[in-house]
Amino acid sequence: MTKSNCPILPERIRQHANLPAKLAELSHLDAEKAISLLRDWGEGKKTIKALWEETTEYVGDTLS
Repeated sequence: MTKSNCPILPERIRQHANLPAKLAELSHLDAEKAISLLRDWGEGKKTIKALWEETTEYVGDTLS
């Protein structure tokens, strides 16, 4: 599949793949915030992009 035919942005795939690890990282810093974001994800209240942006505000965008 060529890049122009991919229906999902590669950046969104990376965010989706790494969001669980970032939420785990956040849980060590602010457990309540991590649980709140996890609930929003599970309940479909926020997009992956929104969850990623909010999570990385606290823990950064670098991948371990």
